[in-house]
Amino acid sequence: MDCVDMIWTVFGTAVHSVMEGHESENELAEERVSIEIPCGEYGVRKVSGGFDLYNGDTKILTDYKTTGVFSYQMKLQEGTDSDWAKQLRVYWLILQNAGFPVKGVRNTVFLKDWSKTQAKRDRSYPQKPILNIDYDFGSVFRSDVAADMIADLSYKIQEILQYKDALEEEIPICTPDQRWERDECWAIMKKGRKSAVKRHLKKYDAEQHLASLDANHFIEHRPGVPVKCMDYCNCAEKCSFYKKYMASVEERQNEETINE
Repeated sequence: MDCVDMIWTVFGTAVHSVMEGHESENELAEERVSIEIPCGEYGVRKVSGGFDLYNGDTKILTDYKTTGVFSYQMKLQEGTDSDWAKQLRVYWLILQNAGFPVKGVRNTVFLKDWSKTQAKRDRSYPQKPILNIDYDFGSVFRSDVAADMIADLSYKIQEILQYKDALEEEIPICTPDQRWERDECWAIMKKGRKSAVKRHLKKYDAEQHLASLDANHFIEHRPGVPVKCMDYCNCAEKCSFYKKYMASVEERQNEETINE
């Protein structure tokens, strides 16, 4: 890895280091707790989580995140479906299981590219460089919810153990969510025209639209951009999916050059 690509990782670590060591008497910071998960033929496995801050008075669990404004806005839209929320949900489970009741869960977000000028100009832009995202997981620790989460963790652990020694081509391809895939669409195209008549986010909508047009129109599926593969995955160069995706991108670019 090029050390230049690690600059924001260093920045995030620095933020955690600054925050660490300033907890009050009734707070736990940078602690690691664990839970045992039954994993079928693989026996019982221990899952541990290192949360950033737990307040014994308010019962609030906090995890720090350093990110850009765009990512912060996306996490707000995703709510409890975001990967940040899912990570906190595991901490919530482990802490509750260890005897620490959790009544509130939040991310404290440090915006590394925040602009005071943009904040003044646009009220929809984050108005502060440090903000909280609060999640409602319920103040009561329900056994049925915990059982579902343990089952999900068990499935994931078994999947990892099943493929940990497998050849790359035998490992299942990451899901679109895991690839942070975005901008997939079905474009309505017209013969003789390069640009799309209209782009639809759902195939069904595109098919309905096409049905109202003449025979000179057709649907062109445009795969989403796997953002994590492109910019954040250290294993991309070894991955068959990434190689095929990049080959298809190059092929499309060559076709566009020829058409021009």
